[in-house]
Amino acid sequence: MTNANHPTAPIIVVGAGMTGLAAAWELQQRGVPYVLLEAGDYFGGKVQSEPTDDGFLVEKAADAFILGKPWALELAHEVGLQEELIHPREDTKKLYFLRGGKLLDFPQNLKMFVPLDDETFLQSGVLSPEGLQRMLDEQHIPPKPPTDEDESLASFITRRFGEEAMNFIVPLAAGIYVANPYELSMKAAFPQFLALEQKYGSVIAGSRATPRAAGPVFGSFRGGMSTLANAVAARLTGDVRLNTPVLRVHSDGVTVAGGEKIAGSGVILTTPAWYAAPMLHQSFPEASALVGELKANGSVAVILAYRAEQFPQNMHLHGLQVAADEGIEMKAITVHSAKMHGRAPDGHVLVRVFFKDLEPAKARAEAEREVARLFGAQGEPLWYAYADWRGKNPAYQVGHLEHLARIRAALPDNVRVAGASYTGVGIPDCVNAGRTAAREVVTTLNLDA
Repeated sequence: MTNANHPTAPIIVVGAGMTGLAAAWELQQRGVPYVLLEAGDYFGGKVQSEPTDDGFLVEKAADAFILGKPWALELAHEVGLQEELIHPREDTKKLYFLRGGKLLDFPQNLKMFVPLDDETFLQSGVLSPEGLQRMLDEQHIPPKPPTDEDESLASFITRRFGEEAMNFIVPLAAGIYVANPYELSMKAAFPQFLALEQKYGSVIAGSRATPRAAGPVFGSFRGGMSTLANAVAARLTGDVRLNTPVLRVHSDGVTVAGGEKIAGSGVILTTPAWYAAPMLHQSFPEASALVGELKANGSVAVILAYRAEQFPQNMHLHGLQVAADEGIEMKAITVHSAKMHGRAPDGHVLVRVFFKDLEPAKARAEAEREVARLFGAQGEPLWYAYADWRGKNPAYQVGHLEHLARIRAALPDNVRVAGASYTGVGIPDCVNAGRTAAREVVTTLNLDA
């Protein structure tokens, strides 16, 4: 449908990661003309699935998306990917927790990090007996009086679950954000736990009172997470341009490399904050400065391929998490060949080993050492690859939502920033951010059909 009241100038979407693709798709669904500009030569941003010549599939970033937030799944259905959807394997669903140099069975019956029954958790050994009991005593800690004040993840954990609980909860809760728990904003990253505390008086009580959704928790695609980005891109019928870096954003369009000005009735800027700030500098110096103040964290994943016979035992497990006080650089391992179908040829093992800010060559040496120490791997891996995200993971610091409000106030209503730097780093969050920004600009410009 095309609204006769549309201005001639399209809405310009900058960046073709998941946020930008979702914004363009939403505009297309509404019959609103758009131009999608991407500096690189591929779609999907950080989401990169790379098949190898020898039959492996390497995920450079997200390997799945959470189904409890509906937006990515809805988009997948809209672009016809129902038959491509897969879930983590149930037959290999074993996880370990590395504490004190020992691989402990990961506690059963958890909702994220929250124990759903006392007995199972007390027997788990993931903390000292005193630490386990103190975590469960959260049920008897009075809630904080209602307040608009933000707090850090570390403050929340120690207040509710005790100091020692940091060693178990931080690897699970801060993992997706690769975050410093003393800086990570609860209001931005985990508002659901603040809400449980206020509604039920306890996070554990609230989690136990809230029934779990039936079915799988995560989804992915047979051909990897890039499938979603590529499927959306293939169905876009507007003006889509790769290899077109944007230099400056204006209230009436953008200037691209080479100096061409593209007129637009609105702009949705979906690039990470460290790219967005310079683009805003000329026309919106205050917003540029505020966006430039947003911090980023770093991570490096080392991907290692082996033959199954290089391991003394079968590697039918999803992976392990490392206690925060373990004193090693490694944070987690995913055994991708066992977690998802189609990630490695038969008779082979593919692992991803995660670190914070560590120089990649050092991370690789450390990864090989840990895979040998913990799983008995013999000999060299067949090959290795890096996913180097140093300085490229958004850090939602305490006060992030208030900072975001100031950014938005410093921009005109027809210019929006959206994406992982601002409102959630998961694939569903990015899809929702793009579609929401598109709807807001359409409403601002009075383009609703």
